[in-house]
This record gives sequence, C-alpha cells and structure tokens, in this order.
Amino acid sequence: MPNFPIIDTHLHIWDQSQLRYSSFAANPLFNHPYHIEDYQRDCGELQIEAMVFLECYADFWEGGGQYIDEIKFVERQAQRDPRIKAIVPMAPLEWGNRVEPVLREMQQHTTVKGIRRIVEFDDDPGALMLSDNFIEGVNLLSKFGWHFEINVNHTQMDIVREFVLRVAEVPLILDHCGKPGIKEGAIAQYRDDVKFLAQRKNLWIKLSDLPVEADLDHWTEHDIRPFIAATLETFGPSRTIFGGDYPILLQATTMTKWVALLDQAFADLGLSENETRLIYRNNANHFYRLDL
Repeated sequence: MPNFPIIDTHLHIWDQSQLRYSSFAANPLFNHPYHIEDYQRDCGELQIEAMVFLECYADFWEGGGQYIDEIKFVERQAQRDPRIKAIVPMAPLEWGNRVEPVLREMQQHTTVKGIRRIVEFDDDPGALMLSDNFIEGVNLLSKFGWHFEINVNHTQMDIVREFVLRVAEVPLILDHCGKPGIKEGAIAQYRDDVKFLAQRKNLWIKLSDLPVEADLDHWTEHDIRPFIAATLETFGPSRTIFGGDYPILLQATTMTKWVALLDQAFADLGLSENETRLIYRNNANHFYRLDL
C-alpha cells in the first residue's frame, strides 16, 4: 500500500430512502444503501486523506431531476466524515444556456467542483453529446471555474474524439479510462484512443474501475496491465489521477486489492516515488482544487 495518504477521486454513496435510483433496482449488489461508514470499513488499512463524491445517476426526467437533493444528501454524509472535500453532481447540460440557473444554485454549495452528465446510457449518446446545446452547456462551466467529467464506454470513443475538439477552455477528465474493452482484448483500440486524446492538454484521465471492464469473475493482472501501461505512456503521471469507484468496483475486486494492483504495476513500470504521489494524491489536489 502507499506509504502516504492518498486522495480517492471517485466515491459513490447512496440511499434509496433519500433519493430514487431506478438503474440500481434490478442489481442485488446495488439496490440497497451505501453510506460513508460502508466505505470506511471497506478501505481497510488504506490511508485516505480526502474523497471526491461523484453523482450516482439518480433519477432525472424531462425538465428536472434530483440534482440539488443529491448534493444535500452528500453534505449530510460529509458531516460524519469531513474527508469528503468535493462534490461532482449531475446537471442537465443538454439544456444549453438554460441550465445556468441550476448551476447558480449549485454554486451556493461550495464543495461543488465540477459536473458530470453521463451520456453512456442515453438512447443516442452521439446525438446527445455532440448536440449544440450540450456543447454549449459544457462550455458554460468555464464561467464557474468548473470541470466536466466524461463517462462513456469504449464503443463510444469516436464520440469523445469529436467532443473534445469542441471544448477548449473547460478542464475535462475521462472517467475509468473510457471503460476500455478489456474483456474483449481491445488493447490496440485503447492505445490509439488515448494517443489521440492525450494531445488535448485540457484533458486528464482517471485510472479507475479497470477490473470491472474485464471478465468480472476471471480477470487477472495480466489482463489489466497493458491498459495501465498505455495510459501512462500517453497521459503520463502528470495527467493521470487515481480513483476507487466504490462501491461499483465491488463487482470485480475490493479497494485494497485495486490499490495493491496499481502499486505493483507502478513499481514494475519504474515510476518514481514522486510520480506515484502525483497519481495518488497531488494531481487530484490540483485538478479538484482541494487546497490540501
């Protein structure tokens, strides 16, 4: 394990008695609450200095959603664990400039640092993400000093390639390395994708959740390692950020095993202690403006 406290930039907590999450209803692993105490328990001996909460795809609808309610729920969790230093909520950026009043309300919550609007599960991700209104909504984040988190899978990377060319002033981060096709053995596609995307200097990458993109029950480190190496070869340690993705990662591994896998991979790739600290802590402190 790292011999210094790390920052986890991808924490999910939820409670079905507080908000509605229809996407979890059929999943026995996720159709019950996960509170901050569950995370504390499952981190074991990991030294976690701070956490960033990522929105949990709480139900939304035409004209509205549980956007502010989720922020308030997380703020209550943070009262029990003040290491929750930042919140990245969902906002309907597809409204274009009409989303600004929602963002203004979110701005009253000082731990909000950016926005995520998942496009992966939309009926037509390309039509959504590349629409003029969506691009307008994302670019609006520059007025708030916020970033945007990209959540797609490897079959949608052509959309991301076009999207990033239309967003120049807003910092971007690609969650879960774009959910590469590890199970499919699609390392050639991944290398090509990250080589292209790393040219965009406002784009960072989140090294998280890779075991979930492999064969859930039978993955090995051998399956994961080429994707870690390709990430660092292109984005480098200075634009790569660690994330846990608890409790989603429980489908395939645990927090402690995920960090142990990364530790060994970093050592075998010859990363220095300073480079390792960048990935586990310092980059996150800078990107999420945590002032730690």
